[in-house]
Amino acid sequence: MRDISNRLVGGILATAGALLSLFHAQTLLEPSSAVAGALVAGIPLVLSLAVTAIGYSLARERLLSSQYPGRMLAWTGSGVLALSALSVWALAATAVVGTVTIDPVTVVLNVATFGALVGLLVGLYDVRGLERQRSIERLNRINDTIRIVTQEVANNTERAALEQGVCDRLDESEPYEGVWIGRYDADDDRVRPQVWAGLDDDYVTSLKITVDDSPTGTGAGGRVIKTREIQCVPDVFADPTMELWWEEFERRGVRSIAGVPIAHGETVYGLISIYADRQTVFDEHEQSVLSELGETIGHAIASLEARERLAEHEAELARQNERLDAFAGIVSHDLRNPLNVALGNLELVREQRDVDDDPLDDAAAALERMEGLIRDLLTLSRQGETVDDLEVVPLEAVVDAAWSTTAASASATLRVDGELGAIACDRDRLQRLLENLFRNSVEHGSRADDGEKDTGPNVTVTVRRTDAGFAVFDDGPGISSDLEQTVFEAGVTTDDEGTGFGLNIVQSIADAHGWDVSLREAPDGGAQFEFADVETPDSYTRGVGTDTQ
Repeated sequence: MRDISNRLVGGILATAGALLSLFHAQTLLEPSSAVAGALVAGIPLVLSLAVTAIGYSLARERLLSSQYPGRMLAWTGSGVLALSALSVWALAATAVVGTVTIDPVTVVLNVATFGALVGLLVGLYDVRGLERQRSIERLNRINDTIRIVTQEVANNTERAALEQGVCDRLDESEPYEGVWIGRYDADDDRVRPQVWAGLDDDYVTSLKITVDDSPTGTGAGGRVIKTREIQCVPDVFADPTMELWWEEFERRGVRSIAGVPIAHGETVYGLISIYADRQTVFDEHEQSVLSELGETIGHAIASLEARERLAEHEAELARQNERLDAFAGIVSHDLRNPLNVALGNLELVREQRDVDDDPLDDAAAALERMEGLIRDLLTLSRQGETVDDLEVVPLEAVVDAAWSTTAASASATLRVDGELGAIACDRDRLQRLLENLFRNSVEHGSRADDGEKDTGPNVTVTVRRTDAGFAVFDDGPGISSDLEQTVFEAGVTTDDEGTGFGLNIVQSIADAHGWDVSLREAPDGGAQFEFADVETPDSYTRGVGTDTQ
């Protein structure tokens, strides 16, 4: 009874009720009717008016969904036939004994009216029960569909496989006749089907869905992309925007369609088009679930794309690291070796001449600066890699080692303020970090008033433990405010003889450890470098324990 609609059944019932109402009203208005007779005739009139009202409400889709209109009609007819047959039998029995005093037609119609109302009420109760049962079954089906589709989303790492899995799972759902997923191409405002299930290849590949005002763009598919909202067509043959596809729908038995947007954030990836063979599939609850499904798939596609971009970025980083390693090899061997030869020959010339020679001194200073640049470039290229293997080391021991290699012979003083304890780090890289900080303090702090290097002990470097890590500061001239934002950038320096890589190396080593480094003015006016998020032995041990569980 799929072709019997609520409108048809409601119209039949309303018409029958109206005709019965006219008959009973005519009977009630006859002059010969006594008061008691009028009362008896008035009850069927009220019942027939009730039948008319119920039929009208059914036709306007106010009482029931359109799943069981034929069942309602059957119950009504059964009530009419059953009670009419009973009245005929009663009249026949009365006629046999010769006591019939009223019009038999009136009796039968009165009883038929009562039977129609009883049948309608029974039908309403029966259909409502069936609808509740159907709703529970539909809810279970939807939940199963969501669960299975969610598994597809979680298990697939490629978009095409994810989309095909979703199509296959949805097509297995009982009321769906076919499913296809199309990708939206913003360049030409078109949706191109990519995967499908339950539909012919020739049909899907021939589909043309645009996002414009043409006939191919005003249907459900085009509206999905334009509005980014689910579009349901309960009756495709009642929607003129779907006329372009009526012939195919008729041939395939499609009665209703749902178009579901696949989107995430501001991006629309495409749509899911679902075909059904009845008009009662895409109710409010089903639409809500399908919309959520579209959002879930959109989020999954966004995650897959982010993963692909990350993989591409990692591959590019790997290629850059390879080029950097090759560059470091060239710097270390092909440049440093000739430089060492030049320095050696220059020293021989100076020893042979045994005189002060400004040009030779300038040449030696230039070569030494080149050596410093090469050293810092090699350090920078090798210290930025993430530290994977940490060890717990005593901070003060590393401080002493770094001081002895960079500033022990300079006119500077090292002060350790309190217990430094231990931290989790790469010991060699931490020493290089401290060496660069000490060298920066000594070279910028040991200066006379005229800017020339001073031989007096006029700078003190202090190392102190903090709650978040540790700090290194001095009592030198500090760093000017106009350089505070750029001081960690490569090449930034205030020393004509400096390379400008020292603090950039400090930043790289800190980043490799996951530390946060900041610069501010020290208590005595110098520069203070603070390192936060430094792992302590306790936090490092807990982290390792968690990873190994």
